[in-house]
Amino acid sequence: MKQIHKTIPIPNDSNINHYFSENSGFFDIETTGFSPNYAFVYLIGMAVRTKDTIHIHQFLAETRQEEKNVLAAFYKQSAPVHTLITFNGTRFDIPFLQSRETLHSIQGNWDSQQITDLYKLTAKLSRLFQLPDKKQKSVEKFLGIDREDKFTGGELIQIYDQYEKTKNPHAETLLLLHNYEDVLGMTKLLSLFAYRDFFELPPHVLSGTKDSNGIQLTLKAPMAFPTPFNYRKGYAALTCQNTSAALRIQALHGELNYYYENYKDYYYLPEEDMAIHKSIAAFVDPAHKKKATAATCYSKKSGQFLPQPENIFTPCFYPKKKRGTSYFELTEAFLSDQNALNTYAASLLNYIYSQKANF
Repeated sequence: MKQIHKTIPIPNDSNINHYFSENSGFFDIETTGFSPNYAFVYLIGMAVRTKDTIHIHQFLAETRQEEKNVLAAFYKQSAPVHTLITFNGTRFDIPFLQSRETLHSIQGNWDSQQITDLYKLTAKLSRLFQLPDKKQKSVEKFLGIDREDKFTGGELIQIYDQYEKTKNPHAETLLLLHNYEDVLGMTKLLSLFAYRDFFELPPHVLSGTKDSNGIQLTLKAPMAFPTPFNYRKGYAALTCQNTSAALRIQALHGELNYYYENYKDYYYLPEEDMAIHKSIAAFVDPAHKKKATAATCYSKKSGQFLPQPENIFTPCFYPKKKRGTSYFELTEAFLSDQNALNTYAASLLNYIYSQKANF
């Protein structure tokens, strides 16, 4: 088994400095196939931090008989680490390693370590970034991360077969480079947490302004966005750049309906197209009124209204029927209420991030 150790200084990157602690480590495995029943681990790479230096350790099996040594060396190196960070490791790397552990009668450190899977975060953000897929290389391309390695893990299987037989130095270089850039690339993917924190932490609205089309909320980002992006769906348009984001919401102008809860206490006036309470309807000619139903028990209001993914702000108004997106009235009081703006921004960001609302 070969052990390779390289060091590089911590780059001048606020996200790496903020999120890459000395208690965490990144790892990635290379295998000869997808099934641990037939394939084995021939290379494991790991990156840890000591002060202002990144240490990258690689354990390479020169033959398949050295797989157990590779696993043991990785477990020894990773033992002090509290949090292991991986890309799709919860679905592939860790189950694969655990299967191979059983074969070799050795035990990893999984019970004492937390796992952070960057793939899960990528899966949530890939739609916003309009990525072609959720692969690590696609995310790296979006973030402007360059690679020297041009091979996929599947393409390297044949190269390893050649290396195991011939110990060809060029083949070894290709194997190590791919794994090295996978591990080092994951440290650069920490910048994804800047987007995660923006969507998941309570928002801070710096200002809310109104024009004839709707409103724009300007939000402060917890960390600088490494790459700007725009996202639009329905009434919401989001632009993220540098340390702030602009959230534009298209307003609805016109007349909307407010629906009363207990329609049995109301009469509907067809000529006025509105419902009134029984106490008032007693003075209306019976020919001009009829019992209200859930669909006709409403009053109307004209103005400028904002859509909301959840019924947070009341009273709630609807264009035609009491279903789908609700609206609330856009007023100067709302625009001057910091708590209301933060609450509205949080609801909209959750909608954009979670893909739940029919908006």
